[in-house]
Amino acid sequence: MRHLLFFPMVILAFSIGVIPFASSETQTNASSSGSLDVKIQIDDPLSGAENRLKIDFLKPQTNELQEHVDYTINITNGKNTLFGPIPLTHTSPGSVTIPVSLDDGTNKIAIQIEGIFFVPMPAETASFEVILGLPAASSEIIPEWIKSNAEWWVQDIIDDATFVSGIQFLIDEKIVSVTSQSATSGNDEIPEWIKSNAEWWVSGAISDNDFLKGIEFLVKNGIISVDTTDVSESNILKIGGIDLSHASPAFGSSDAEVTIIEFGDYQCPNCKKWFLNTKPDIVTDYIETGKANLYFVDLPFLGDDSLPASVATYCADEQGRYWDYHSYLYSNQREIDGGWADRSSLRDYAEILNLEEDIFAECMESGRHDDVVLQNMEMGIANGIKGTPSFIVVGPNGQELIGGPQPYAVFQSAIVSVNK
Repeated sequence: MRHLLFFPMVILAFSIGVIPFASSETQTNASSSGSLDVKIQIDDPLSGAENRLKIDFLKPQTNELQEHVDYTINITNGKNTLFGPIPLTHTSPGSVTIPVSLDDGTNKIAIQIEGIFFVPMPAETASFEVILGLPAASSEIIPEWIKSNAEWWVQDIIDDATFVSGIQFLIDEKIVSVTSQSATSGNDEIPEWIKSNAEWWVSGAISDNDFLKGIEFLVKNGIISVDTTDVSESNILKIGGIDLSHASPAFGSSDAEVTIIEFGDYQCPNCKKWFLNTKPDIVTDYIETGKANLYFVDLPFLGDDSLPASVATYCADEQGRYWDYHSYLYSNQREIDGGWADRSSLRDYAEILNLEEDIFAECMESGRHDDVVLQNMEMGIANGIKGTPSFIVVGPNGQELIGGPQPYAVFQSAIVSVNK
């Protein structure tokens, strides 16, 4: 894993559009530092079928094939890995065709270059999005933990308030649509016939859609009383135009004039380098003195274990231990997908940190923070973040972007600049 441990990882995202019907799709994008252009071609892309993905590595100046390229490739769709990540692979002619299977929705193709003509190089990545069919509408998806809550409520394992917390989640996430006037009244106890409806839903006797419609009716008529405040307005936190609503809790004073927004992957070697070498002085000089605060935004793209590692920090946050867990991950980071951040290890860390293990395990299994992490990643890419670690330093007089594990002096200069 030499190449994964010592070279910075860079991600660059491009969209190649929606492909509602089969067609030939070709797109060429520059790698993140511009060393090569990468061209992909998929003839008649179809969901669920074997597709032929042709990749050409091109010299930017001449558009000719670049011989002898070392590369890896990874294809994901949502939380599912469809192909790779493959070990570092060499192509002598500079062109390769790979059989791949794609799914409906957004298929993300990340091609990482780590060597040209037998010379290792800092990793550069060109990423593409191939969208097949129509992605499933998030408003029609009910997380599995909601159904588990309903089943436990029917069995009297959990109380009414815990069941209603699941309904509150559906409203907060806009899966159930109600207005602020819908729940002006409510009963102290939920009628028994509603429990019968929940039992039918859990058993499959009624569909998810019918269950959602039923919940909307119950809330609108005050039979179930919940908070219908518009979270789209009340819970939005934007600093420097960056939406931090789903980011980490603030590290430092919320009244600090300067905010440092870090974009990172827990498997990123350069993120660990910054964590160990630069962050301690920033904490001492700026965060502990109330001059700055810090938010962490997940950009989990390096491997299969990157997403669950990020999710684990939010499960720790449910017990008020986000930053403890965050620090433990970086302090114990090893090679990418080397087992140190798999789900079993993440549970072990919860035990080491004296978290309530059953609560942590239930949180991880529920998947309720998966979408939060993916939203953070999409937000980072939408704001032009092309690699990890990256930082946006925001102050009363503007903001500055910092790329890579820069030393303390670079951050000191940026903080002074935005706080003049």
